[in-house]
Amino acid sequence: MIIRQGIDSKALLVTLIRNLPRLLLLAVAGAVLGSGLHLVLVLYQSGTAMFVAETEYYVDFADGRLEAKDYYNDFTWNDVIATDLILGRMMEELGASYDRAEVKQMITADILSDVRYLTITVKGRDEGEVAKVSAAFEHAIMVFADSKDEFDAIDKIEDNDIVREQPKWFAKRAALLGAAIFAGTGVFFVLLAFLAGDRFYTKTDVMKFLGLTVEGMLYRSGNQQSGRQERRLVDGILNLLKAHDKIYLLDASDGQDAALFVKRLAALNAGINCDALLPCEQYSTDENAVLLVVVPFGIVYREKITDEINNAVTHGGTIAGAVLTECDKRWSDMYYGRERA
Repeated sequence: MIIRQGIDSKALLVTLIRNLPRLLLLAVAGAVLGSGLHLVLVLYQSGTAMFVAETEYYVDFADGRLEAKDYYNDFTWNDVIATDLILGRMMEELGASYDRAEVKQMITADILSDVRYLTITVKGRDEGEVAKVSAAFEHAIMVFADSKDEFDAIDKIEDNDIVREQPKWFAKRAALLGAAIFAGTGVFFVLLAFLAGDRFYTKTDVMKFLGLTVEGMLYRSGNQQSGRQERRLVDGILNLLKAHDKIYLLDASDGQDAALFVKRLAALNAGINCDALLPCEQYSTDENAVLLVVVPFGIVYREKITDEINNAVTHGGTIAGAVLTECDKRWSDMYYGRERA
């Protein structure tokens, strides 16, 4: 792949503008997909929702044991809870039907700025189990406080009801993220296609990359005999036919692009003898073949048509020039200016 050198920034901008409807559709598709995937995730989370019990305890440290306040933070509390001093007592109360590792996973200790306030969160899939584990912890931590000299007491000061954890909704953000990803991907591929340099958008592109003069342009739709580019094309072909009895049309699509070009040209009713424009496969039998290269707008074509041109020249053909066809009328209006296109 040969990267386009000397980027035509105006052509790039026009190409992006002409692709805006597709990019918007991609953004909408991305938003729908993003919000849809988020909805699936929320529905899954709803089916596997957790029950949460949150209890707050007040830790009353003994007089003269201020150093204990520095030791008992949320990290050490989680370590202490996992020991036999608390978790072991809890398991004795809960019984053999409870797994120690699972019970440990259900409990989380948190301390904010004041180490005297300990928040215990018990989370599980079964509401009854959450209630039993929370009650067992309350009994175990109070026994623990009584057994330690650094505490006067640990008292429960707030006990919130067990609630079902609600899934978090991020539908708007998911939609925006999906839209951004899809639209960004679309922009990337538009830029990649343009910068690759294997598509022709302007007559300058044809002259720059193929080294051929361009007789003119025809549009995919909206061709007019009085149009500036159409008149140039007609004049160029008439001049070629004055100098040569016949012109062979060379393309890289087995004659399809050439046939479509002749169809568009004939529709202009500009007095051109289209019977003198012959299919390219016949030129090999003509020692003095004169060829006109047909280049379609905006599709991958550079390497293919270059190969066809080299082959024609190798077999003695003379390249008289090129035409740019199937152009996007709106693209050209934006690039050249409506009054000039």
